[in-house]
Amino acid sequence: MSVYFSASTKSPLPFPACRADDIECLRRGLRTFFFLMDSGHLGMNPVDPMVLNSVTVAVPDEQMSFLFRKVNVTGARWTKLVDRKFHFNNGKNSVRFKSDLHVVGEITMSFAGRTDPHVSVLTMDLSDIETNITYSWTGQRGYDTEDYIIIGQERIAVRNSRTPSFFLQPRGTEDAYMIERVLSAKSAVLDFLANEVTVALMHAIVDNFRLFANQVPVKNYYTYN
Repeated sequence: MSVYFSASTKSPLPFPACRADDIECLRRGLRTFFFLMDSGHLGMNPVDPMVLNSVTVAVPDEQMSFLFRKVNVTGARWTKLVDRKFHFNNGKNSVRFKSDLHVVGEITMSFAGRTDPHVSVLTMDLSDIETNITYSWTGQRGYDTEDYIIIGQERIAVRNSRTPSFFLQPRGTEDAYMIERVLSAKSAVLDFLANEVTVALMHAIVDNFRLFANQVPVKNYYTYN
């Protein structure tokens, strides 16, 4: 069954089509694609900066929880393409990225039995955080007789080999001191926050590519031979 997609008769992209196995060409294309996202090209949503509503972490053993809200994430546009694989596992494809992200948001640390939580502004730097995105896809012929890619549901795995560096503001307050002491002792909380922020960012990127692929014929960004 054919599906209608709106598409221009001319290539709407400022870079040439790449062979699927030409990693250097794909890397150059990815750089341009990030700038296209941030310009709102084809209705895509900017991802640098990106604002997340909230991330929560519970630490039941310590009867404490963290709420990280109004999270501002920058640095996505400089994400690097590490690897690209096609049809490697039950017909799925994968892409591996490496990113350096700067994250700022309000963090609230609450304890059971304590009515007043500790609140501060947390800044984290995520260095060389690696994401592996796997997804299925199918080809579809549009009413315009052009071929398009339909992106299936993605699965995102994050690998962070470094504990995020962080600091709290304003400095010198009791709240900042208490939160810093706990985060320094429990780096797993920082890792969880970093991973959740990164996963949300990568979902947004995949959603943009899904929108892009629905509107741009595949011949404009992939070559078949």
